[in-house]
Amino acid sequence: MIKSIILRVLVLLVSFSILSFSAKVKYSTWKKGLTFEKYLKNYNISKDILETLDQEDELLVSDIEKNQKFYELIASNGVLLQALIPVGEELQLHLRKTYKSYDLKIIPIAYQKSTYVTLLSITKNPHSDILHKVKNRRLANEFIRLLKDSVNFRGIQKGDKLAIIYDQKMRLGQPIGIPDIKVAMLESHGKKNYVFKHSDGKYYNAEGKVLVQKYMQKPLKHIRITSHFTKRRYHPVLKRWKAHHGTDFGAKRGTPILAAADGKVIFSGRLGGYGNVVKLKHKENYMTLYAHQSRIKVKKDTHVKQGEIIGYVGNTGRSTGPHLHFGLYKNGRPIDPMRLVKFKTEGLSGKDKKAYLNRKRKYTKIINTIFDKKMPSYVWNSINRLAVVPSMKQYYKNRGW
Repeated sequence: MIKSIILRVLVLLVSFSILSFSAKVKYSTWKKGLTFEKYLKNYNISKDILETLDQEDELLVSDIEKNQKFYELIASNGVLLQALIPVGEELQLHLRKTYKSYDLKIIPIAYQKSTYVTLLSITKNPHSDILHKVKNRRLANEFIRLLKDSVNFRGIQKGDKLAIIYDQKMRLGQPIGIPDIKVAMLESHGKKNYVFKHSDGKYYNAEGKVLVQKYMQKPLKHIRITSHFTKRRYHPVLKRWKAHHGTDFGAKRGTPILAAADGKVIFSGRLGGYGNVVKLKHKENYMTLYAHQSRIKVKKDTHVKQGEIIGYVGNTGRSTGPHLHFGLYKNGRPIDPMRLVKFKTEGLSGKDKKAYLNRKRKYTKIINTIFDKKMPSYVWNSINRLAVVPSMKQYYKNRGW
């Protein structure tokens, strides 16, 4: 399926060239403050086309970032023939003129993902040095986020070193999306401070203690994940590409659903394909969503405590079987619930810790190799590319990456 989508995009791009005698390809930039509805109006396209989108699709359409690069095919008379507009890092809007009007579909983005290395000596501070030398603002942000609770950044001196191993998606020669950091290390005052990403998606220090301590409770007593949070999946019912802004937990019909944290009920009722839904507003602009319920127990504007029963697992709305769709939002934007839901009371133990220590040894060995060989960083969009680490893809693969 993905190959067919990529082929479709390639055919589209070839079509751009073939039609160049009567139309031109424009590589445009999404302006600040521009909405998709305004974009349609600029080309005299009816906003009725938005009615074909469901709630999750509408959220995607509203998530087009400023300065986002996108393609347009414009006829000689100014009519928009086609457009490919990325929404997030996994999907893109394909707007196409038809015989009568326009057609709007959401399709996957064709991108490449490889592993990269960054090794830097501090000249000013980690954030500005990564930004200046690697040209990747999101990498700088992620590095600071991961190490801020375990490193005193005020004590960093000129000449201290940092190393990062990360996966990065690339589109049109530029990084897209948030880098997936596998291991980050900051050497300061002769001490190496490590952060490792484990197979459970969480980050731990060298002793195996989880770094992020801010969690919500599980929405079910016993969990069985049937579908993870993703910004791209092929929907089994609709037979088309969609984002899945939440985690699905399989459970029997009637299983009690628990509030993940203290909050206020801001919605209680039917909500399109989500079926019976409860939405809870929490502190710090978090919001949780509990969908497909067979029966709702709480009413709007009431306050609930963490662990309180708010409804029961069901199969209402667009669903293939009884389950709970659990969504988490920050400032109205969906984030992976597994980043905040607490499944363990402490750090890793038993087989999990043993697997982590094996993973840690592999990562530490690679970091030491980076230091010993003084492997330079990959500099984005630069004429003087110091090193292209993807050529070492087999090297990392042999080490369990």
